Amino acid sequence: MIAPAGIKHRIFWDAAIVVSTIIAIYSTIFSLTHGIHEVYPFLYFLPLILFVNFYPNRGVLFSLAISTIFLLLVYFFGNFDPNLVAVSTGWFVIFVTIGFVTSSFAEGLRAEERKYREIFENSQAGIFTFNLMTLRIQAINGKCAQMLGYDRQDLIDKELNRIIKDSVMSDMFVGQIQKTPEIGDIELLLHTQDGVVRQFLVSASLSPGDVVICSAIDITERKLAERVIQKAREDLEKKVKERSEELMRANDGLKAEIQERKRFEATLQLANRKLSMLSSITRHDILNQITAIVMYLSLAEEMVTDPALLEHLKKIEQTTQMIQKQIRFARDYQDIGVNAPQWQNVDITISSAIAGFDLGGIRVEKDVGNLEIFADLLLEKVFFNLVDNVVRHGEKATVIRFSAQETSEGVTIFCKDDGVGVPESVKEGIFKREYYRNTGYGLYLAAEILSITGLSIGETGEPGTGARFEIGVPKDAYGFGEDTK
Repeated sequence: MIAPAGIKHRIFWDAAIVVSTIIAIYSTIFSLTHGIHEVYPFLYFLPLILFVNFYPNRGVLFSLAISTIFLLLVYFFGNFDPNLVAVSTGWFVIFVTIGFVTSSFAEGLRAEERKYREIFENSQAGIFTFNLMTLRIQAINGKCAQMLGYDRQDLIDKELNRIIKDSVMSDMFVGQIQKTPEIGDIELLLHTQDGVVRQFLVSASLSPGDVVICSAIDITERKLAERVIQKAREDLEKKVKERSEELMRANDGLKAEIQERKRFEATLQLANRKLSMLSSITRHDILNQITAIVMYLSLAEEMVTDPALLEHLKKIEQTTQMIQKQIRFARDYQDIGVNAPQWQNVDITISSAIAGFDLGGIRVEKDVGNLEIFADLLLEKVFFNLVDNVVRHGEKATVIRFSAQETSEGVTIFCKDDGVGVPESVKEGIFKREYYRNTGYGLYLAAEILSITGLSIGETGEPGTGARFEIGVPKDAYGFGEDTK
């Protein structure tokens, strides 16, 4: 059932279509009977655009009908002037073409609108919006209403304090949004309809019109589980410590067992660190990107006839690509350290890394001899990311040169290019996870892969003359040819 407001809206625009059509027809008759032949065809654009916007599936038929009327009027009132008939036939083709193209485009927009509406409704995260000025809830998806124990209509146009009853927490939340348009991972206590207080992880984004779009995940059970796990971990650590003390008091024959246990604990800690970082990178960032998608969808719905809609749709596409990129990052990072490191030929690994890579005219030179290093199996991705970094950011780069030099501490592998180089202010930051939002996560990932076997990486080039990455390999992690076996 269409709401009364929706009926009034539809009646208004139907009337606008009829009136604009009548004006176009009347103007055609008036112009032809008064010898005016230049202006009246343009008046048909308005009813065409209005009709296609609201009835895209019948836009082609309408354009054919109104174009036919236009042509008949010209034939009848234009006294069959050959020049006028020829020009009007051209306008007939233009009107039909516009009707077909705009109808197809409008149908596409409606399909996109339905798709992203389904994303909003079927999201596994609860999503709601509210007005930053009135603090009234404007929209809420079924998942969010279900988590709070409400019917959706019970919350629409209700004040935000119905679900955030703690005034201090509510003021803090609203204040943060006013200062920072996009915030993520704020823990809020929300009240359900039956009065139960549950803990949610909320991300929010401020869009034009003072509309705040929020995504919420119920983390009550997770927090409880974390406390249980923490208690179990503390108990386990206590028992491990007691057991360790007992083993240390045992005879020398048990030392091997103790070393094996410590090695296992170190591996477990490394795995826990990776899992924690993976969870932080993927879960939080994906939620933020989903929020962005919903935000741009909201903008698109409000600007259906505005040309700026094309730009918003591009942003939606870019956001989706970012989500895919983060998921690939999670996949890549999860593979680090899973398999045992191996001796790998550097020359062969570089060749494999750039095989099939579109270098855009950049030449790759290698002078590493028969150097082999002991590294994680994802070493190929390290060289791939170094080359990809030059292709993306080198700008004027024409050559990438890999070389190796032995030092007193081991061997250094150089990757040099003749591009624009790396500014001094970001040399350290490019290897940190926080910096990947600007340049891609490749260099951070490369540093993590190398660190598995004690290798390091740094950037020592001069800005303006090209980048120079140095991979430091310790003495026990490199060799040449058969010596490494």
